[in-house]
Amino acid sequence: MLVVLYGSKFFHDVVYAGVGDDLQNFFHYMMLISVFILSLVLIMMYRISSSVYKYRSYKKSELLEWVWTVIPMIILGVLWFPSASNLYLMNHVDEPKWSFKAIGHQWYWSYEFLSKDHEQLSIDSYLASSSEETGSYRLLDVDQRMVAPAKTQIRLLVGSVDVLHSFALPALMLKVDAIPGRMNQLPFSAHRAGVVYGQCSEICGVNHSFMPIVVEFIPMKEFAQWLSKVRDQQLG
Repeated sequence: MLVVLYGSKFFHDVVYAGVGDDLQNFFHYMMLISVFILSLVLIMMYRISSSVYKYRSYKKSELLEWVWTVIPMIILGVLWFPSASNLYLMNHVDEPKWSFKAIGHQWYWSYEFLSKDHEQLSIDSYLASSSEETGSYRLLDVDQRMVAPAKTQIRLLVGSVDVLHSFALPALMLKVDAIPGRMNQLPFSAHRAGVVYGQCSEICGVNHSFMPIVVEFIPMKEFAQWLSKVRDQQLG
């Protein structure tokens, strides 16, 4: 199970191979560049304040004007390439092998998907109490988990029937708004089986913090059995 430890200063492990690793690497590069800029500014401030002539020697320096104009342009240009690449990969659906809808309600999630016979199935996922799930995580577990196949390209469709919600799963580097009257989509895949946790990241009402998201990834063979079981329960 993938859960963030309280007080952690780093991102937790991601199960979205490729995109997740690229986003973490991009974050690390951004931090290095931020430290470089901060160090450069502090050094310049120290040199100016400790100079005999203070800022007078820098007042009409054309070289300095070129430096503080060109260097930011180069940094922004360098950052544009990985940023644009990651943005493209995060929104490129390609050819998904399975799709499901996540519909936000006040205050729970419902999931809709198709069986092998193209029959529409749905489950409602409510916050689980401690009496229902022994050993469950407080305010993170649900009574019915959404199940999805691992190592499979998946398309997620997100919408809402009442107010704005936000479907967020940090382990998948996934966050998309659920907007009434609109269906947003994002592609993702999990490179290994496991359980990922998330929550609604939009202040959608008084019970905003009580509509968690839990997706369990299982091998494709077991996923087919799960689909058949849900179909028998709802249509049998």
